[in-house]
Amino acid sequence: MPLLVATLFLFGLMGFLGISLDIVTALLSSIMIGVGVDYTIHFLWRYKAEYAVSNDIKKAVSVTLVTAGRGIIFNAFSVIIGFSVLMFSGFSPLRFFGVLVVVSIFSCLISALLLVPAIVTLTKPGFLEPKQS
Repeated sequence: MPLLVATLFLFGLMGFLGISLDIVTALLSSIMIGVGVDYTIHFLWRYKAEYAVSNDIKKAVSVTLVTAGRGIIFNAFSVIIGFSVLMFSGFSPLRFFGVLVVVSIFSCLISALLLVPAIVTLTKPGFLEPKQS
């Protein structure tokens, strides 16, 4: 779900701004999927460990957001800063690519820190339940 939201937002923004889908902008999908999956797995892995300790969904989400969420934010902003250099390129496809990568990583960040905790809290997926001994 978070990847779907981020993808729809990015390609909707591209359509709204009239940015064509070409080889450079098509690469965004693979970058976004890689980043979005990484952030989601990072959150879920830590959530599962915290939930096994506390057995309280809200506490596990809170602790996960403070611990793993901080790492996800640092990761996202370091990648955003790295790709933002492309926005100063004289080559317009690279400039668009830089802007769109920044937007896509930011949307993956927001999705991972807002949607994933909400989905976990509402659905209580079984694969995140602690194993019974």
